[in-house]
Amino acid sequence: MHRMKKGLFIALAVLLTVLSCNKLGTAPLDVSINPTNIPDSVSTDFSPALPNEATATPMTKSLRLNQIPLYWFAPLPPLSVNEGRPFIGSEDYMDLFTETAEWDHAVEYIQVFKLYGEWVAYQATDEELRIVLENIEQRGLAVAVEVGPLNPSPECGQNIEGFAGIEEGIHIANRIKNAGGTIHLIGMDEPYFYGHFYSGTNACRWSAEKIASEIDTYINEVRKIFPEVIIGDTEPLTGPADASAYRDWMDLFREVNGYDLAFIHMDIDWSRPGWSDEVKLIEEHGRKTGIPVGIIYTGNSFDKSDEDWLSAAGERVKKHEVANGGSPEHVLFQSWNDKPDFLLPDSEPFTFTGFINLYFTDKEKLGFLREGVGANLALNKPVRVSNLTGDLLGLLAVDGDLGTLWSSGGDAPQWIEIDLGAEYNINEIRMTPSQFPEGRT
Repeated sequence: MHRMKKGLFIALAVLLTVLSCNKLGTAPLDVSINPTNIPDSVSTDFSPALPNEATATPMTKSLRLNQIPLYWFAPLPPLSVNEGRPFIGSEDYMDLFTETAEWDHAVEYIQVFKLYGEWVAYQATDEELRIVLENIEQRGLAVAVEVGPLNPSPECGQNIEGFAGIEEGIHIANRIKNAGGTIHLIGMDEPYFYGHFYSGTNACRWSAEKIASEIDTYINEVRKIFPEVIIGDTEPLTGPADASAYRDWMDLFREVNGYDLAFIHMDIDWSRPGWSDEVKLIEEHGRKTGIPVGIIYTGNSFDKSDEDWLSAAGERVKKHEVANGGSPEHVLFQSWNDKPDFLLPDSEPFTFTGFINLYFTDKEKLGFLREGVGANLALNKPVRVSNLTGDLLGLLAVDGDLGTLWSSGGDAPQWIEIDLGAEYNINEIRMTPSQFPEGRT
């Protein structure tokens, strides 16, 4: 936000949710419901993944890494609480890896299960790791890990994402190998952004060329343990790291190393109004260069319930793939947030595996309720506003996504008018305001 020359500047951001179930004239309810670069030696199976009626863990299946789109699942495992992560991950994470785990339908849509490097390196016991790897293999899923490939220097990189280093990467690879597993894919943890764009404490601000060269060193070391591992990148679409930057990064990596990134996955700043259009530009460049581009669907870090988190993720799916025609070649169902707490069973709509089921069986039902008890009557309805700033439009106040906002860009008072399209008995109004500087809204 900026200060205006004439004095105090207040930006008022509002997200309005109206909950009801009755048009005016009917009896109101008295309840409120809260709302590819693949080595030739990798075994693949080109048959599509369709749900079946299996009720127990199947015999070991072939991998399906040539499937496009390629679908990944990466829930947050049980991790120790720290200052930056005051939560422990999904409560039933280890239940996924039992023979009676109730996700036999959802798992048939998934080809890759991604493990967090921190969990593999420091949190999982030998027995937990063995159980997880055996079950992933039995279900015919490829094993992926997320790692930071860059080595911090004496001058920079300490305690920065992306700078876990080669030594930790080797440790992760050896732990998985010693547990009887194989790493099929590695998703590097945002090395370009944190090595080049990040400007906070211990920032390196390295050139893209240096980062690409450092990654090549990491890849060569890891392939001494797993020669066939497929290694791609994960990067955030945020701040100056825009579509143009990532198209350039994909090209420069090839120029420096003589080979392509195996894929690039986009971690989206959901408050960025044009994020879907930018992802489409990166997808288009990926198709031209033969580099699969993926998107990570998440909710918000501040969501209070699994329903809220999964509903927000669902709205983002529909915005990108249904409304805007996005076509990612990799799709990742992933969380590094407090939610969702529950992954199972896949028969429930607001578990993570239930979300995966719905994505494939009825994508239109993802997101927030649009009718019936607890519906958000204001969702995507026409609005008029008193003022706005840049591309923070009024429609962002009623898109159901707390990751986006309308900003008036002026002093209070400001107003927003929403056309619900009909008369209703309103059961509840929820408004989420913010302003800078803080004060009365």
